[in-house]
Amino acid sequence: MRPSARYAALIELLEQIEDAIATRGFPADVLVAGYFRARRYAGSKDRRAISELAYAVLRSRELLLWVLDQMNAKVTARSLVIAHIALNDLDALELFTTEDQYGPSPLDEGEHSFITALKALDMTGAPVAIKANLPQWARAGFERRYGEKFVESAAALNCQAPLDLRVNTLKANPEFRGEVTHETTEFKTTAYSPLALRSDKHVGLGGIAEYGLGQLEVQDEAAQLASLLVDAEPGMQVVDLCAGAGGKSLAVSACMENKGQLYAFDISAKRLRECRKRADRAGSHNIQIAQLSGQQAEREAKLAELASQCDRAYVDVPCSGTGTWRRSPDQRWRLGENELKELAETQLGLLREAGELVKAGGRLVYMSCSLMPDENEDVIQRFLADSKGWTLLNYRDVWKKMIGNDVPETDALIPEALQLSPLSHQTDGFFIAIFERN
Repeated sequence: MRPSARYAALIELLEQIEDAIATRGFPADVLVAGYFRARRYAGSKDRRAISELAYAVLRSRELLLWVLDQMNAKVTARSLVIAHIALNDLDALELFTTEDQYGPSPLDEGEHSFITALKALDMTGAPVAIKANLPQWARAGFERRYGEKFVESAAALNCQAPLDLRVNTLKANPEFRGEVTHETTEFKTTAYSPLALRSDKHVGLGGIAEYGLGQLEVQDEAAQLASLLVDAEPGMQVVDLCAGAGGKSLAVSACMENKGQLYAFDISAKRLRECRKRADRAGSHNIQIAQLSGQQAEREAKLAELASQCDRAYVDVPCSGTGTWRRSPDQRWRLGENELKELAETQLGLLREAGELVKAGGRLVYMSCSLMPDENEDVIQRFLADSKGWTLLNYRDVWKKMIGNDVPETDALIPEALQLSPLSHQTDGFFIAIFERN
């Protein structure tokens, strides 16, 4: 594709993403994949270049929105792209100046005036939170957790996330990490997980033979650590209440050495089909996959069979996803304060529901991929306040048993809980709290 055609495709793709943000439709990664699936003529270099441009716009979208507001300009995919180019790559505007059947339409008079005014705009006047791509609804939570470092913490979510892989110990010894190869990328170990490999570059999984054999799984280091902190042992009865596509189920199954029972529940049949597919590839045979109904009575009846029977129950709750903004930058604009409050109620309900499944002496693990105290510390404090017979364990004690290496300091406002973040730990933002039933 010509450079001009790439920008035309970029605008077309961003139109879909902008529509999805407005209607809370499919996330950007799904839309990007679908866009190129329908355009097989785009080569791998074109796909990568257009995708990187799209994510670059999203990673500065809050600033671009501020710029457009200062100019009294309408927010469209095209105006976002033009503003992004004017701020970062003026030469690329030449691709908008000539008639090209494959490129974007030429700049009109209003757009020329907009660019002239933008060049004269004092960008130092942009608020620091906006420069860090932090939407207004999330600012209070970031300030509460990080204080004066809240801008730095938000900025850490604007870089591209690495690719993390987990050694599947059902099929490989962790020491084999040094044997993993790829044609163009050298993998390295990470700071905390004894099972992780990391690449800071884009890697095609098809080029990793060990992935095809089920010896490796894609999983961020934070999620690997959360799975290890479940402290599931062979022979136990364990519940994953929000299993999704099964990433943590597979990791916990490996900790159990395929012995005992791990119940992977979710309300989505589609996600559970992917979970079953991944379990077969990984050789995880002790996972019982079951769909939960959206009807509360049917859901309660299904879970009643396991009431007070489980050694471990863990729940990775639906959340704002603030900890995954490096991977899903468009998630910033899909929520507001009201939705955050609604999520907190859902999270507390799921935590209570999972707690009902745990027997005396068993453990309950609360997880979220959020950095917002509203979804983390506030939820577990409410749970402890109105649920009898639970003790919040110190994550450090479980860490020393299950992981053993240097215990990381937490970004949590409660010292017993573990809050991981890109700023402090170079992982996704992830919260883990471990309870024990008295």
